[in-house]
Formats: sequence, structure tokens, C-alpha cells
Amino acid sequence: MVPSVSALVDGAKPDEEKRRLFFVTADDTPDALMRVLGVASVQQTRLRALSAAPEGQHLAIRLEIDDQGDARAEVLASRLASCPSVRGVGFGWRA
Repeated sequence: MVPSVSALVDGAKPDEEKRRLFFVTADDTPDALMRVLGVASVQQTRLRALSAAPEGQHLAIRLEIDDQGDARAEVLASRLASCPSVRGVGFGWRA
């Protein structure tokens, strides 16, 4: 069995400083970014950094948010993945 991501994080770092990165690939449409941000808003995330750039026919979106635990991260990833125009979602810890 593979250890969870949280088991690999430095235990000495205070929880309030932990951040999660979400990498979203979406169709490059005028409303793709707003749809992704809408999901993050409904899930009551605290956005700390955002970048979005076209990559070919897709839009690469990077969200950095305050960590709210593994369960919340999985829910957010699932909700983002079900968003129209989203083609892929990955998440992990900020190094």
C-alpha cells in the first residue's frame, strides 16, 4: 500500500502554513476559469495564488489554497473534475 500524501509531509510544519496545489486542465473557453473559480468559492477555499495560461487547445490553471485536510482536498478535486470543460485535475502539497 502506498502512503498517503499527508504522511509524507514534514510533521513540524504548522497546519496554518500548509498549502495545497491544484492543477486543472480545461478546454480553452471564455468561461473555463470562472467555472473553476466558482467551484473553489462554493467549497469555501481560501485562495492564496492563481495562475492560468493557454497550452495548445487547453487552459492550464494552477490554484494554491490553504490546506483544509485530505477529505476536503479530495472533495474539491472531485467537484473540479465534474465541472464542465475540465479535462483533468491533480493536487498535492506546496513544496
